[in-house]
Amino acid sequence: MEQKEIKALVLSVLAETREFDGYVIVRAQSRREWSMRLSNGQFERVSTGADSGFGVQAFTKDGASGFATSDVLAEGVGQKLVEKAIQLARRNEAIGTKLNRAIWDAPQVLAEEKNPAKKVFGEIPLVQLEEMVMTLHTRLRSVFPEGVWQTSYRQVEEVWCIGRTDGTNVSFIIPRAVLMHQGTVREQGKAQSTLVHRSGMDASVLFEELADHVLEVKALDRAEFARAVCGAPQLPSGHYPLIIDFGLAKGLAHEAFGHAVESDHMKESVLGEAGKLRKGLRVARPGVSIIDGPLLGDWAYQPYSANGLVRQTVTIVRDGVLEAGLGDIFSAEEAGMPVTGAGRAENYGHVPLPRMSNIRLLVDRMLPLNPVEHLMDEVKAVRETLLQHGELVEGEKNLLLLGYRGGQVNPKTGDFVFQCDGIIDVADPNLPIYQPSIFSGKILSALEAIRGGLGEGCYDAIGTCGKGGQSVASSGGSHRYLLMDADQQVSLGGEHG
Repeated sequence: MEQKEIKALVLSVLAETREFDGYVIVRAQSRREWSMRLSNGQFERVSTGADSGFGVQAFTKDGASGFATSDVLAEGVGQKLVEKAIQLARRNEAIGTKLNRAIWDAPQVLAEEKNPAKKVFGEIPLVQLEEMVMTLHTRLRSVFPEGVWQTSYRQVEEVWCIGRTDGTNVSFIIPRAVLMHQGTVREQGKAQSTLVHRSGMDASVLFEELADHVLEVKALDRAEFARAVCGAPQLPSGHYPLIIDFGLAKGLAHEAFGHAVESDHMKESVLGEAGKLRKGLRVARPGVSIIDGPLLGDWAYQPYSANGLVRQTVTIVRDGVLEAGLGDIFSAEEAGMPVTGAGRAENYGHVPLPRMSNIRLLVDRMLPLNPVEHLMDEVKAVRETLLQHGELVEGEKNLLLLGYRGGQVNPKTGDFVFQCDGIIDVADPNLPIYQPSIFSGKILSALEAIRGGLGEGCYDAIGTCGKGGQSVASSGGSHRYLLMDADQQVSLGGEHG
């Protein structure tokens, strides 16, 4: 369904609320997705999907709320939804639910954003997309036949419109696409896998890859690294000077820090006290900043919240000091932070929650790193740069952690446990490779250990963030690498795992 049609439907639903003395938010969404997966030269799956619907959230004049949804996005549905949501709100008020009138203070917003995609959804026929992905997959298998390869491509378009009783009407389109290669290699009776991606807004990622083969080169390099990891020794547990890549830095910023500053988490957060954000707390060295906000063309791009507010770019940590959190309209005041339009919802059938978009960890002190094509050439350049600036002492291990395999965080205690793809000792001129080890410790200790950045910003480490039964796109990064001093509260080897 087109953006203008959805906007007209939202206005028609709001028209049903004129006699209601409370407040109503109407969310409408239309979503389309094409995806495919190839394995060893054959299509395993090609799927197309579409869904759409309304979500109506009603508030009594005292602030009790009710929520009703329908997967039918059409004229005539709105009246029943409004009636049901109002009925639920009044019932909730009668049983003594928690009241919240914050939405009455929200500023009116009027916006109709154009689709930022270069190639709109459906412009490239599905059969042509299949041919392009097969070409890329076949080429990868031909240049690295020793691996077992899967290639997948996913393309999504979400059209949103949010209307409110105060006259707010916001509509926007979120396009995103990703091409991924996953490979498994075997060496010395062991197997190791690797996963690389190239993301963007639309099918342009396929045309770009066919022209420059950047992702293919990355996949081949990571496959060779994975093969070396198969026969690599294990590091002894300990506390080492570390260099983490931007993917692992995104994981640290997102999982270990970003969730801890979301406004609905303050009562369970190491960064909260008595339910309030601990603004002014020094959490890192001077020069370290953490920023969250939408970036045009990014996998997690979203210009407005699902409550119809502008999605602000927030400097969470500035110069090492905790400055702000990610506040949505309903929980920000209680958490002692301003509203930043952080509310995101998986779809029309969910109530928005405060969530990150693109979170990046930056350091004022940055050492230059010239871009090179291949992974191990880049690792050599890292070593040379660090030697040139007096950042390495040969004879002592200085470990570079490559890749991010996920992990777990306890936001209440600040403990984190992450996994990487493999490790390289850049203090040794032979650049020995080690098996991946658990990267664990305390959030604030890890931030305090960051002493510098290496290379320009890389913010396209993508993922899917789960919270409250909802999943949304997430992304972020840092400089290409972050430098971290050894710290007794940050370890490799699973001591705190």
